[in-house]
Amino acid sequence: MGLFDQMLSMVAGDKLQQFQSVIDWVEKQGGLAGVVDKFNTEGLGGIVSSWISEGENLPVDASQLMQVFGDSGIQELAQRVGLDPQQATDMVAKYLPTLVDSATPNGELPENIDLASIGMNLLKQKLFG
Repeated sequence: MGLFDQMLSMVAGDKLQQFQSVIDWVEKQGGLAGVVDKFNTEGLGGIVSSWISEGENLPVDASQLMQVFGDSGIQELAQRVGLDPQQATDMVAKYLPTLVDSATPNGELPENIDLASIGMNLLKQKLFG
């Protein structure tokens, strides 16, 4: 682990662990392509398309996330991050649009996405930006 990563761990603490748990959870959903497919299947493709496109990101709310990921998916995430399901859903609603937007800078979903690196860059920007 490099010096910057050690400093980030010290500053971010538990948030870094929660963040890694969210990245792992997104990967378990099929990665960003899987998440996009889930939104499209549930008739919410317009929301996720706004995150991919170069325009403004539409918000997503807790009920829409429950529709997309189901109660068991949200429960799994809540357990991974040590939050109650409502807090976990609020966290996803806040960060998933930014994660998808950052992973698709050209308005397209790339085939090979390193979510951990993208997420780490977002976290660094949030902490030190």
